[in-house]
Amino acid sequence: MDFLKLIRSFEDLLFELLCWLIYYPRTLWLVVRHPLRMIDYSNHEQTDADEDQYSDTLSPPLLLLITLALLHALELGLNTQHIQAHNAVGAMVVGSDQNLILWRSFVYGLLPLFAALHVVRRKGQPLERKYLRPPFFGQCYLVSAYALMVAISTMTAQHIDAWKWALGLSGAGFATLWYLWVQSMLFRTMLNMRPLRAWGGAIMVFVAAFLTALLVSLLTIRR
Repeated sequence: MDFLKLIRSFEDLLFELLCWLIYYPRTLWLVVRHPLRMIDYSNHEQTDADEDQYSDTLSPPLLLLITLALLHALELGLNTQHIQAHNAVGAMVVGSDQNLILWRSFVYGLLPLFAALHVVRRKGQPLERKYLRPPFFGQCYLVSAYALMVAISTMTAQHIDAWKWALGLSGAGFATLWYLWVQSMLFRTMLNMRPLRAWGGAIMVFVAAFLTALLVSLLTIRR
């Protein structure tokens, strides 16, 4: 009986992994093409039963994790990874592919966390997990596309001799502007904010997450 359960678990795992070949590009394309619609979709999925959630897409945190894993594999293939550790904690992070992917997931996850915190506070809701979870999940969709654009522009710039830093910065700048624009549009519709206040909220969220990520990096890898 235990052997049959093991076989069935393997069948379920294999089926789920193979489904990623369909649902990963589909979900990522929908996020890039309709970011606001996908955030609304994620919010709606959070109201369904657990077994019915994200039945035709990948869940937002899983999309972010797979994206960072694929980008890491691409870095290894192109030999563009140049992270150096300066202490024991940093050595533990960069010394393992799995640890590095998890660390990057944590760093990029600061963006959806701070955005979810902003939404909860603006709505006047209690700071509880049940209120943070829906906006956090939806924001993971947005950050997945942002991380992909930043990483591709950076890796592309490293393979171009002339003006490579200018190209990398311009690509990352475009990705950041896209992220801030979508975020401001989301705050306008979700929180009924005026355009300037929505842009201010989006910038505040981004800066807070960026400074926190910088502090975490300095305390771990770069210290």
